[in-house]
Amino acid sequence: MAWPPTIGEVLPRGADAFGVEEKLSAYCLNPDHELGAAKARGFQRILGIAAADVEYLAAELLVGAGDAPITSVRDNAPFGVLCEVRIGVRGLSEHHDRVVEVTTSWELRHDGDPPRLVTAYIDG
Repeated sequence: MAWPPTIGEVLPRGADAFGVEEKLSAYCLNPDHELGAAKARGFQRILGIAAADVEYLAAELLVGAGDAPITSVRDNAPFGVLCEVRIGVRGLSEHHDRVVEVTTSWELRHDGDPPRLVTAYIDG
């Protein structure tokens, strides 16, 4: 695979992605985080996913990171590149019949490195 990755390719080493539960807990699903609170509200309102569901969301994102194509690549010098991957996630409880694309951003520092989750959110 060429460096940097390109749109349409699967995220390099997506199955080895790291930092997913940590980023979701501390930021994306944290209703008390200054910037992450809006993301947390979106996950709760649209998919019924709350902080207590971090393992479920992390598992869904990890599957998607290994399967879904890259939709955007941008330079993140000096920290490598950021790859956007949109991943379909099924809601929980009363939202179980809803599947929504979650936009994720993954940092790849160097060729061959596993990706690290930077953010995840639902547009809208």
